[in-house]
Amino acid sequence: MKKTLILAMFFLIAVALIFSGCAEEAEDKMVIRVAEQVPNLITPGLWDGQAFSLNASIYDYLIEMDANTGELVPALATEWDSPDGKVWTLKLRQGVTFHDGSDFTAEDVKFTLERTQDPGIGHLKAQDFMIIENIETPDDHTVVITLEEAFPTFIYQFTDYNIAILSSGYDYEMLGESAPMGTGAFKLEEMVPKESALLVKNENYWDPELPKADELMIYFVPDIDSSISLLEAGQVDIVLQISPIIGNRLQGMDGFNILSPYQESRFIALAADREPFNDNNVRLAFKYAMDPEFLAQACQGVLGEGIFYNETPIVNALLQYKEIPFRGQDIERSKELLAEAGYPDGLTVELYFASDHPYGTEIAQALKELAAPAGFDLDLQGYPRDIYLAQHWMNAPMSITGWGVRVDPSMLLMLAYHSEGPWNESHMSDPEVDDLIEKIRGELDPDVRQGYYDQLQEVFVERGTVINLQVPYLVATSTSVQDYRQPATMLVQLKYATIE
Repeated sequence: MKKTLILAMFFLIAVALIFSGCAEEAEDKMVIRVAEQVPNLITPGLWDGQAFSLNASIYDYLIEMDANTGELVPALATEWDSPDGKVWTLKLRQGVTFHDGSDFTAEDVKFTLERTQDPGIGHLKAQDFMIIENIETPDDHTVVITLEEAFPTFIYQFTDYNIAILSSGYDYEMLGESAPMGTGAFKLEEMVPKESALLVKNENYWDPELPKADELMIYFVPDIDSSISLLEAGQVDIVLQISPIIGNRLQGMDGFNILSPYQESRFIALAADREPFNDNNVRLAFKYAMDPEFLAQACQGVLGEGIFYNETPIVNALLQYKEIPFRGQDIERSKELLAEAGYPDGLTVELYFASDHPYGTEIAQALKELAAPAGFDLDLQGYPRDIYLAQHWMNAPMSITGWGVRVDPSMLLMLAYHSEGPWNESHMSDPEVDDLIEKIRGELDPDVRQGYYDQLQEVFVERGTVINLQVPYLVATSTSVQDYRQPATMLVQLKYATIE
C-alpha cells in the first residue's frame, strides 16, 4: 500500500511540473485535459479498449453513432446500401487526407478490412470479417463488399472501436504504438508511452467546423484516485470511468459534473469447461443465490434505476432484449442443486476481478456475501486491471469483467459466446447457442431474427454461463467542459467539446 501511495505522489508531482511548463504556452489556446487509465496496446486491431479519448480522436471510422439519438450517421462513408444483406456498397467522403498528407481512398478501406485476416496480426475482429468473400474498389470513393452469406446488420461492425480506418501506406506494425496516425480531428504531436500524449487540432479535417478545441492533453494515470485529485486541483478537465462512490461525492460539490452517457456490463462469467461450473447444476445453484437488489445497492444504486440485472448477454436497454422473470433468490434450492452436483458440504471457488476497475471490488464482495449461505466460499482474487487482463482473464474459473455495449448484439455474441469467439471468457461451447448466433447473423427478416434472440436468451437462463449486471458508465468533468459526447460505441467524441 505504501509503495502505491508513493508512486501516486510521484505521478502527481510529475504532472504538476508538466502543467507548470505548459501553462504559459497554452494561454491563448483552447486545451482540453483528460485523465485516462494507462493503456496496454493502442494499435487498432490489437487495442484492448482503454485510451478511448486518444484513439477516438486520432482515427476516424466509416460511420459514427449520434450520441443523442443512437442513430448511425455518416463519417468517412457518406452512404451505404445492401439490397440483400450480402453485397454492400459504400460511398466514401471525398477530399479527406490522413495526417501524413496522403489522400484517403477506397484502397485504405480495403487495406483496413483485409488486415483483419492477417494471421501475423492476431486482429481482434478477425472472426467477424472472415465472412468477407471479396472487396472491390471500382473507383477511389466506392467500396463494394461481397459476403459469403447474408449478414443484414453487417454495417454495425464498422462501429467497433477496433475498426478505425487505417492508411494503406503507413507502417502500423512499426509505428502504431509510438506514432499512431489516422484521419481524425486531432493529430499526435508528442507521446510519452504510458504517461501522456499531446494531440493538436487537425487543420485539414474534413469537417471545417471541427474540432472545436486546439489541443488535447491526455494523461495516463495509474489509478482513479490520482485522476480525481488532478480534477479537483484544476489540472485536468475530464476523468473517464470513475467509480460511483467518487461520483456521489463530486455530485454535491461546486465546479463538477457527473455524466452517465450509457450503461456497460459487468459480466460474471462461470467457466463451463472446468470444475465446478462445468456442471449446470452448479451454475444454477449460484444463480439461485443471487439477490439483484442487494447487488444494485453494492454498486451505490437502485435496481431498475440505472442498474439492471439479467442472466443473458443482452443488455436490458436494447430492442433485442427479452424480459424473462427473475427466478428469485432461493437458498434452499441452491443447496439442493449443489448436493445433486456432488457438493453437499459446499465448495470453494476462486473469483478473479480487476480491483481498480469501477464496481469490481464492490460486486466481488457482494457476490461472496450472497453466495455464502448456499455453500459457496468465494476466494476473492483482485488485481490491478492490467495484470488481471494480461494474466488471469480468460483463464479463471470465475471472473468479473467490464464489457462495453455492442450496438448490434450479434457482435458481442460472436466475440464472447460463440465456441470460436476470441474473447469467450466463460469458455461456452454449446452447439445450440452457436447455431442460434449464426442464424441471428444471417436472418434478413427482423421478426424471425428477434425470435432467434428470444430463444437464445431462454437458453442462457436455463444453462448459460453469465450473469449480466449493468451499471452506469460515469465520467467526471469540470463545469467548464461543454458538449461532451460519448455514444454507446464507447468512442469519445472530443471533437465537439469546448472549454468555457
